[in-house]
Amino acid sequence: MIRGGVFRMRWLGGLFFLMLIGAGVRASEGAEIFLGVTRSEASRIPLGILYVVTPADQARYSSEIRMVLEGDLRRSQLFRVIHPPLYPELTGGEAPSAELIKKAGRQDLQAAVWISLAQKGEDLTLEGRVYDGRTGQMVMGKRYLGQAQYLRAVVHHFSDDIVFQYTGERGVAGTRIVFSSVLSGSKELYLMDYDGYNVRKITNDRSLNLSPTWSRGGNAITYTSYRDGTPAIYTLDMVTGRLWKVIGFSGLNISPAWAPSGNDLAFASSQDGPTQIYRMDRDGKALQKLTLDQSDSLSPSWSPTGAEIAFTSNRGGGPQIYMMNADGTNVRRLTFTGDYNTSPAWSPKGTAIAYACRVDGRLRICAVSPDGTKLAQLTNGSGEDESPNWSPDGKHLIFSSTRMSSGDLFMMNADGMEMERMTFSGAKNNSPSWSP
Repeated sequence: MIRGGVFRMRWLGGLFFLMLIGAGVRASEGAEIFLGVTRSEASRIPLGILYVVTPADQARYSSEIRMVLEGDLRRSQLFRVIHPPLYPELTGGEAPSAELIKKAGRQDLQAAVWISLAQKGEDLTLEGRVYDGRTGQMVMGKRYLGQAQYLRAVVHHFSDDIVFQYTGERGVAGTRIVFSSVLSGSKELYLMDYDGYNVRKITNDRSLNLSPTWSRGGNAITYTSYRDGTPAIYTLDMVTGRLWKVIGFSGLNISPAWAPSGNDLAFASSQDGPTQIYRMDRDGKALQKLTLDQSDSLSPSWSPTGAEIAFTSNRGGGPQIYMMNADGTNVRRLTFTGDYNTSPAWSPKGTAIAYACRVDGRLRICAVSPDGTKLAQLTNGSGEDESPNWSPDGKHLIFSSTRMSSGDLFMMNADGMEMERMTFSGAKNNSPSWSP
């Protein structure tokens, strides 16, 4: 964090495989100009889940599947999930006929989903089909195999496949979010599914662990830790569990950020005096100092192309968002509204940079276009909002807020609408980072 022009830190799965079988905040008007990645409710595709067939002794699975799938499809911003009438023809568990689908289509369903779940011991087989409500024809069918404990993950993958079927782009239901929390007493890193479920601790350093960021492939997390007494940057391999120190210069080593290519790491270090931004390659070589001002600079965020970096600096007096080329040249100031703007996060689409902005004495989430011409305040209300981070499809932002507790995570659409609380522990949960 940066306060009063001076930088100070505030401490705030299982495997399965697939077989192919045939409370919102009002955004400013400017948000719609350059954050146009969300669909209005009226333009979304009406979709209904017709039936979920489950084993007779496992009826609880039906409600869980519906809840997970409806949440995923609603958050996709592609579908308007509606509840179709019950059809007695489906009680036998047979897949629906084309005539029945067209009958449902006359009830305003453009897409209909039918699901069948079978269980053998701990193994589940979920068959999911999607039908066109006008023609009655099946447009997608897949079968998913996995253990019962991973049912939510199986449904997440099914919903992502539905999104891909209609858009050609990958959904985010199967992604995860890492964040920092004092849930266990010390500031450790935790991992959760994108919808807030399945929270688990992934570090046990009994120290301060901050600013986690994902590797390009999503198999490793790089973060700042005080585990050895001084702030150094570590990487944790999520597959093997291996942990190693990446950067351990004298002084502060904070706010790591991997380039989109995965070949370079930007970070802030005070090894030579004021905190400056550096970059080095993934092998720990080719170290380059990018900022040379005598003021502090930190929190680098790469553009999607890797050609530019946004960062925070107090070189103009108070903390503001600046931009530079990835080699440190062409430094220019991006934000001029307000006296306190920090923690930039470049959207995956490249159209906006989200950041924490101070408005009327409280921190909010704002967004600005990379050329600085368009600005939107995305949050309002009580509490302090900080640390914005984008979903990989650019449709959502997750951020930390004290609006309902001492610190929890909230998700909202990129335009600031449809806000949703994702954690409920109030354990100073902050610094969220969304997986690829």
